[in-house]
Amino acid sequence: MSKLRVCMIGCLGKMGQVVSRGLLASGDYELAAGVDTARIGDDLGSVLNLSHIDIPISSNLQTILSDAKIDIAIDFTTPSSVTSNVATCLQENVPVLVGTTGITQEDVEKLAHLSKKMATPVLIVPNFAIGALLMMEFAKKAAKYMPHAEIIELHHPQKLDKPSGTALRTRDGMIESLRQSEKAREQGIDDEDPDKMIPIHSVRLPGFTAHQEVIFGDVGQCLTIRHDSFQRESFLPGIFLGLKQLQGQKGLKVGLEL
Repeated sequence: MSKLRVCMIGCLGKMGQVVSRGLLASGDYELAAGVDTARIGDDLGSVLNLSHIDIPISSNLQTILSDAKIDIAIDFTTPSSVTSNVATCLQENVPVLVGTTGITQEDVEKLAHLSKKMATPVLIVPNFAIGALLMMEFAKKAAKYMPHAEIIELHHPQKLDKPSGTALRTRDGMIESLRQSEKAREQGIDDEDPDKMIPIHSVRLPGFTAHQEVIFGDVGQCLTIRHDSFQRESFLPGIFLGLKQLQGQKGLKVGLEL
């Protein structure tokens, strides 16, 4: 069985480089193209301090998708470019796995419409770390019993979106539980404003990679659920899981399924 040919969009970014190396070491996928806005024409392998792999970096996504016969694309770029990138992939009927965060709900809805129209799937994942996915599930369950909670997310200074996509998705799950919680209703936690129900605090400092804690408080006790990613390689298992789920998916979905 031939390997699926993957285009890495944002191949020179911090995550793009990690994913590119992971794809090169993969037995199921072939890194077939790299797209970025710098080092155009340079060999991607050489830029990654690997051997020459005969993949010149390109800035023309549409041309690459057709000429390189791409089966699937991965986007780790910026909030300002990801929507256009995904739309280009969908126009070429190339499924897309999106790791870029900061996408607006309005853009998600537009891409969902285009994904359905082109019959081509899109999977948007705020956090690929398996531990982070478990953290979100644990927090959702805990919110039912301990409705007073706040979220603290800590990242490196280069992270553009604030709050993080992980924090927002964590809160969405917790609010879903709160709206079904009798204890939350008894304690008057039924505000329509998510920021009042579960505040999110964002920290951007050198030394951090990706970290989040959810703190629950109750009479005489507290519960803290925390996840830490110390290296970006921690996201690779989730990325390969996302690629697998994307192949059998229809339409646009947000989040991985464990």
